[in-house]
Amino acid sequence: MLEPHLTLTMALGEGPHWDGHQQRLHWTDILGGELHQLDPDNNEHRVFRFDEPLAYAVPDEQGGYLAAFRSGLWHLDDQGQKQRQLVEGPQNPDISWCNDGHCDAHGRLWIGTKNAEEAHPTGALFSYHGDVREHINGVTISNGIAISPDNRWLYFSDTPTHHIYRYPLDIDAGTLGKPELFADTRALALPGSPDGAAIDEAGHYWVAMYGGGVVVHFDDHGKVVETLPLLAPNPTKVTFGDSDLKTLYVTCARQGLEQTTLDQYPDAGSLFSTRVTTPGLPGHRYRDTGGDTT
Repeated sequence: MLEPHLTLTMALGEGPHWDGHQQRLHWTDILGGELHQLDPDNNEHRVFRFDEPLAYAVPDEQGGYLAAFRSGLWHLDDQGQKQRQLVEGPQNPDISWCNDGHCDAHGRLWIGTKNAEEAHPTGALFSYHGDVREHINGVTISNGIAISPDNRWLYFSDTPTHHIYRYPLDIDAGTLGKPELFADTRALALPGSPDGAAIDEAGHYWVAMYGGGVVVHFDDHGKVVETLPLLAPNPTKVTFGDSDLKTLYVTCARQGLEQTTLDQYPDAGSLFSTRVTTPGLPGHRYRDTGGDTT
């Protein structure tokens, strides 16, 4: 079972990312406009606050962070201050704005958007490597972005559909092939809807089930290995961290919960964790190459 690791009241905790260089965990509170940083060795917790929603932030190899705000992609300095806007959007922020993100082994950012009302298929999946490219459209809530250990597959889900797909990935070109269905969580009678995910070194896919109060561990063929409960109804995304990459961290959300539910789950909106047997994959920093060339 996942246990509270750091007690918080995040409205929409999201985007956990372990940076092996710093040996620190980073995550956001999207609606709170916050970037969190945690050093597990001494439990030092820092929070950088912004004037707009922040979906995802990943350390930049050149220093600071690449951050996906509602207004678009920005470069932040090491103290979390906005330095410059790299691109707007990549969609009209009144209609669709950034949600889930992941950096691949080439330092390319994959960023998904969601419909602002979470009701219409206006979102998409983009990549950014000095320029913006659209890969998937007609998405309501982009989630579940993760890449297999051999870099051959990119996983992606549109949360309301309950479908998790995997796409053949040409990591050198930064392109995707025709998708195949990896798992239908509704057909499997799993609680909640698939949200953010991560992959371990065995190629197994771990996904937070929003509204279900569990993290589901799939093998690389889409078979359920186990479900890990937590005392919070809305887990949002998982990542593997610590020096051995054997701590599973999970962010959660309090948004939309009635007071009676919050009374029942007082740790909703906190950071949760548990130890696992198989380590996760190392996180990658953003690395600008001046744009994809193919």
